[in-house]
This record gives sequence, structure tokens and C-alpha cells, in this order.
Amino acid sequence: MKPKQYIQGWVEFYKLKFRVTPDVLIPRPETELLVDEVIRFLQTTNSEPITILDIGTGTGNIAISLAKNLSHLRGITIIATDISKKALKVAKQNANLHGVKKQITFIQRDLLSSIHNQSVVRSHTILDNLIIVSNLPYIPSARISYLDSSVGDFEPKVALDGGADGFELYRKLFQQIKKFERAPQGWKPKLIACEIDYTHGELAAYEALKYFPNFDVEVKTDFAHKQRILTIKRNLF
Repeated sequence: MKPKQYIQGWVEFYKLKFRVTPDVLIPRPETELLVDEVIRFLQTTNSEPITILDIGTGTGNIAISLAKNLSHLRGITIIATDISKKALKVAKQNANLHGVKKQITFIQRDLLSSIHNQSVVRSHTILDNLIIVSNLPYIPSARISYLDSSVGDFEPKVALDGGADGFELYRKLFQQIKKFERAPQGWKPKLIACEIDYTHGELAAYEALKYFPNFDVEVKTDFAHKQRILTIKRNLF
């Protein structure tokens, strides 16, 4: 059965209404925890300016929710990427709907690929005060065919399939972050927050520590007490 969100054309996320089409994944309540993590982190740091990179933005729900709830802070730059041109079209429509079109820059990219060459990125001070938030596809390929038909038959496969073990895209993202971090004027992310599959807690922590051994790594549970959020924080002390 076609999801009601696609039929009605919208879904509520973080107390906001977002337009959804079959070109984008339907935002889930547990993803609100990613927004909470970023807001909570910014409440504990006085660093300015801050650049937030939302990788795999989809409907733009994370970036737009942050833009709406951080509007009182100065020096916040939000850049959202997605590999899908159709998804970015929906995200831009949602940004316009919520009046934050000027606060978010949308870029079509495969994760962080070549993003450092973008003039909008070079024009902002993101080297030391960077937050990366991401809800990438994390369903193992073999499990796709077993998903409920309302998901597997209607939501875009590119937004669901995380590769053989479901963690392939996050490994790729971590590799890209490390590449930029090791560059002569490398980025220094203070927080990386990711939504993960409920079976990935141990794997996610292992991979995070492999790429970021000097960071504080934690896996947190969602409303159903399932492992869902991975946070990787630079030790600021």
C-alpha cells in the first residue's frame, strides 16, 4: 500500500510540515534525535562561526529544522548535499516553504565529493568549527527485499540501500572526512552525528574509532530503545 505521506504529499517532522514525493525518503520521528544532538551540542560550545554540513539531505528536513531552531544564533552557515537532483528540488521547495531558503546552500554531491572546490564552501570559515550531520542509507542490501511493501515498493532504493552490510556509505563518508582533515589546511570537525541501523551499534562504534581514534564515540538509543544515533565528538579539552 502506498504510504499515506506520499498520498497526502506531506509529513510532520520536528513540528514542521515537509513536502514529500516518491523521490525522497519519508522522514521518520527517530531522525529528530539528530537535530536534538546538534542543538544540544551548540548549547555547550561558544564557538563562532559554525558551519553545519547536512550530508544526504533528502527532503531537507534536518537542515531546515536546524535553520528554524538556530535562527537566534549568529554565524551559522548550513550547507546540505544530496546525490539526487530530484531530492534537492524537493529540499529547496521545503526551504522556501519555511522561509529559510537564504540560510541553506544546497549542493548536488556524492557525500563530500569535491565539495571543497565549491566557492560557497571556500568562502566560509569551516576549518575549525564544523559540524557534520547525516542520515545516509543504512539498510543492508540483502534486507531490502524483506522490508514492508509500503517502504520497499515505494520509497527510493537509493535512499535505503546501504550496501552489503549497510555501513558502506558511512565508511566512505568517514574516509572523505579524514582525507580533508589530513590536508594542509584540513577541516577539524567538532561533531559528527549519524543515524544508524538498529543492528549497527557495535559496528558503528568500531568503525568510528578506527577513523577517529582520538574522538569521543557514543551510540545512543531511540524512542524504542534501539541503537540509532552515533555521535563522534572531538575532545575539546
